[in-house]
Amino acid sequence: MPVYEYICRKCGHEFEELVKSMSSRDEVDCPSCGAGGSVRQLSVFAAREAGPASGLPDGGGPCGQCGNSGGACPYGG
Repeated sequence: MPVYEYICRKCGHEFEELVKSMSSRDEVDCPSCGAGGSVRQLSVFAAREAGPASGLPDGGGPCGQCGNSGGACPYGG
């Protein structure tokens, strides 16, 4: 079941709701004021490019992708 972000038209409260299916258009009640008809929001997601993270020098780390030679590698290597 997908989780969607909503905003209440009455009080402006922003919340997340687990819904039955992606195509479900059931009305969602606001958990703050109880009003119906909350509006589904577009969710923001994160994406990153393949390769070294910006700001880190290339090579030298345990996995060879960053300059972190002292332990925890941000790339899991």
